[in-house]
Amino acid sequence: MILEEMELPALHELSDDQLTQLFEKTFASPEYQGEMANLIVAKDHDKVLGMMFGYVGKFEQQLFDVFPRYYAELAIPEKTVIFSDHEADEDEWYLNTLCVDASHRGEGIGTQLLNYLPTIAKQVHTNEVGLLVDFENPQAEKLYKRIGFKKDRVQVVANHNYDHLKMTV
Repeated sequence: MILEEMELPALHELSDDQLTQLFEKTFASPEYQGEMANLIVAKDHDKVLGMMFGYVGKFEQQLFDVFPRYYAELAIPEKTVIFSDHEADEDEWYLNTLCVDASHRGEGIGTQLLNYLPTIAKQVHTNEVGLLVDFENPQAEKLYKRIGFKKDRVQVVANHNYDHLKMTV
């Protein structure tokens, strides 16, 4: 869903199965499981209610570079580019993804996850958190601003306009 909203060219070049396998393998890699990236999950017993994923901006290129490692195994052409535009500032913890299960939206789970951002920032030794919000998603922007994010600039990723929001923690 998030990839479709980003309108990445690879969505038109690869099958859904290839994309799913590529992301599964990439996210299982040592880079994504180690200190470069953070995955925070909100659960109720064994049910995932929501999640957020992010990283310190200085690791962004290293994380992007993991994807091609699996191209040959998945019969993906070498020229395929998943992410080409940088999204994060080098010194911020970048909130790449925030997602809440559709059946649990409106229950405050997204807010609970976002309230954990200062803890993450402290753990990775930064005092800034950044994110991109789609111009066409005013509800998300409203949530982020309520938490304390402020507009930093307009940013273009994959020919799509976003507001880059920042919060000092």
